Order: sequence, then structure tokens, then C-alpha cells
Amino acid sequence: MQVFNKLRTHSQSGNILSAIVGIVLFGSIWGLVEATLGGSLHLIHFAYKGAITGGIGISIMGAFVVTYRRPKLVFWIGVIAALFKPLSAVIYGQPIFAPFVVNPASAILLEALAFSLVVSLLFKGFESSIKMRIGAGVAAGYLSIILFAILASAIGMGNWASWGLAERLSSVFANGTGLAIVGTCLLLLGHLVGMQLRPKFWQLSSTKPRLFYASTTATIVSCWIIAAVAFALGL
Repeated sequence: MQVFNKLRTHSQSGNILSAIVGIVLFGSIWGLVEATLGGSLHLIHFAYKGAITGGIGISIMGAFVVTYRRPKLVFWIGVIAALFKPLSAVIYGQPIFAPFVVNPASAILLEALAFSLVVSLLFKGFESSIKMRIGAGVAAGYLSIILFAILASAIGMGNWASWGLAERLSSVFANGTGLAIVGTCLLLLGHLVGMQLRPKFWQLSSTKPRLFYASTTATIVSCWIIAAVAFALGL
């Protein structure tokens, strides 16, 4: 118990280098999910691809928040995950600002922004209250879709330029509800994962820093390599 309390104090005071590594690690895992599962669902034209991959993204961000207790840093996880999209353009030999890069990358960034804002506001009760976590999942799901709808409507992404107000509202409600439901369920799972990871992460980074940084670096590199292979295979 004494060891755990010491680790908890250390986690709260924070090691910025470890937090940066955590951002890159969790962001790379999210990016890998987008590259593999997201690519596969796109190929089969799965209607709820955004809700599934977005929900997994919310669970990953939730696990990070519980592990590091730094909700304001969550947005940067989205930045790392979004960088996987230009990688696909490079491999395909396409412009990095092509719509198939910009559109999903924007969705990832806005989802990370929405989750960061919501969890930062609700952080005091996020760990202790399941109702607060459910509220955070629902709010983040709807807010991320609303933010994307505003951006897409403003710059004319995809079908948003030609849609009327009714079609836009219908899309926001349908996609927001899907992401809110899936995201909330997976956020609860991400919270459980984070609770398991937190003492292990901080104990390993404190007592065996070389092993911690070597293992996390290897995982990060593996995520990018696997994603590159997935893109090369057409996902």
C-alpha cells in the first residue's frame, strides 16, 4: 500500500518525459486502429465505421487520462493518431492534403479536442463516479460530431457542402448518437484498463526506466510499421 501511495504521488506530480512517451504510445495505438480496423471497415463499407473507431479512440484517451491524470494533454494523442493519415498518402503516392487524409484526420483531431474539453471539466468526478464517466462519454461523442459538422459545413467537406440544414442535423444526430453509445461503453472499458495500467506504468518507469522506455519505444515503432504495411496492402 505504501508503494502504491508513493507511485500515486509520483504520478500526480508527474514526469513530463513519461507523459510525452505516453502521448506518443497511446496516440500510435489509436492510429494503428484507424489504419487497420478502420481501413478494413472502410473497404466493406461498414455504416458505423466512425462510431467503432471513434469509440475505440475514446477508450484509448480514457485509459490515458486514468493512467497519467493529465486530461489537458489528451488532445495531443489525437495529433499523433491523425499523423497516421498523411503516412497513408505518402505510401499511396498521393498529396498529404487529399480529402481522404484531411477528412478523417480532422475527425480524429476534433474528437480528441472534444474529449479533452469534456474530461477536463469533469475530471474531479471522472475517476470516482461511473455516472460522470457515462456523462463524459455521451457529451464527448455528441460534441465531437457537432464540431466536425461545423468544420465540414464551413469548408465544404464531402457531402456537407451540398446538404441542407435538415440533412446536416439528421447526420449529426445519427452519427452523434452512434458515437455517444459506442464511445460511452468503450470508455468504461478504457477506464478499467487505465486502472490496471496506472500502477504498472509508474512502477516500471520509476524502478526500471530503461526497460520502460525501451518497451514503449518498441511498441510505438511497431505500430507505425504495422500501419505502413496495412496501407501498402491497400487498407
